[in-house]
Parts: sequence; C-alpha cells; structure tokens
Amino acid sequence: MREEAKRLRRLWLWLTVGVVAAAALVATGVALGQRPVATPTVSPSDAASSSPSALPPRAEPDGCLGGAARDANMLAAAVNSAGNSQAGAVGVAASFVRWIQRFPYPTAQEAQQVGTSVLAKQSFTSDLPGYLAAKPDLSGGIVPSGTKYFMNTVPGVWYVESSNPDRVVVAIGSGYVIDGSLSSTLRSSITITLTLQDDRWTVADAKGVRTPAELYKLGHPFTRGC
Repeated sequence: MREEAKRLRRLWLWLTVGVVAAAALVATGVALGQRPVATPTVSPSDAASSSPSALPPRAEPDGCLGGAARDANMLAAAVNSAGNSQAGAVGVAASFVRWIQRFPYPTAQEAQQVGTSVLAKQSFTSDLPGYLAAKPDLSGGIVPSGTKYFMNTVPGVWYVESSNPDRVVVAIGSGYVIDGSLSSTLRSSITITLTLQDDRWTVADAKGVRTPAELYKLGHPFTRGC
C-alpha cells in the first residue's frame, strides 16, 4: 500500500500543468509563466507509432462526450456512446479529465463506480477511492488549496500520440475554471492511455508527457466543449 501511494503521488506530480498565453502560442508557440515538471520518457513503441495514426478517426472527437455534468454517470455515458473508434477514445479521455481533475473531489461512491467500470483491469491504480481520499493536489499548485475549480474543454485541444485498434494514447488540453470563471491563460495537459476491453474504451494510465505550450501548438480543437 505504501509503495502504491508513493507511485500515485508521483503519477499526479507528473500531470503537466502550466500557464499558457493563447495569443502568444498562436504567434510564437511560447507559453508565458510555464511551470517546470518532470517529463517521463516515451517508450520506443509509442514514439514509433505516433505518426501517422494507425487508427484513423471516424469523426472528430467530442470534448463534451457524455454531457456537461462532471459526475460518474456522465463518464459512464461517454464510455457507452464512444464506440470503438479513435475519436471515441479521445472523447472518453476528455470526459475522464473533466471528471477527475477538479475540487471538490469526486465522491467516494463515484470513485468506486468509475474504478470498477471505467478504469482498465491493469490501470494506474487499483484503489481510486483511496487515492482521492488522500486529497492530492490535482492542479499541481496552480489553484490555491481549498479553492473550487474544474476543467473545461471549450478552449481544449487533443493530440493522438499513438493509436492502434485496441490502444490509444492521447494528450488532452483543457482550461481551468476557478471559482466559476474560465481562465483565459491557465491550461493543463494530461496524457491518457486507453485500452479497448469488452468492446469499450477503458482508462489505463494518466500522466504528464507534454507541456501545455507543446500541446497547444500541436493539438486540434474539439468539435465542442464543456
């Protein structure tokens, strides 16, 4: 249990969060106020298959898949409606980010539901309720402790790192909504690994690989966000 707790702390410290000036990105690709974070090494298999994608999307990804709510029912609806396309996998990843990266945290009941029905059999944690009960800083220090916030995909982007019929690795960029206001500069970047199990996409991993500046330079906007 202690080793898993340490691993989970490292996992979310890897979540790449920072301040991105959108206008500066368009002009120069430079993010202002970027926070340095540890960046895990991408495995050769991921890097080799990242371009072109092995699984072309059937439609553009939906950043509001499952609906605008940020609860376990929304995430279940996203998984159930995603199908097995690459676009569906990207939509599920965005919905997972919207569900988990917020404060107040998801309830223990919701975490149990998501851990059972949405996480892969071999995922980044076997105890999602226990992890959230430890009160991790999922904003990486961007949002003051105890302040209400959640992530919004209206200014969101996505970038598929690698893809095959049963595994998709995608970076999801989203904007911080703090105390009810969508920030024009604060952006987050999380890379989600999804695996196809029982003909539906499940979340196998979540970590930081790209900075927000990198992701917003490479990424594609969602067809819609929430």
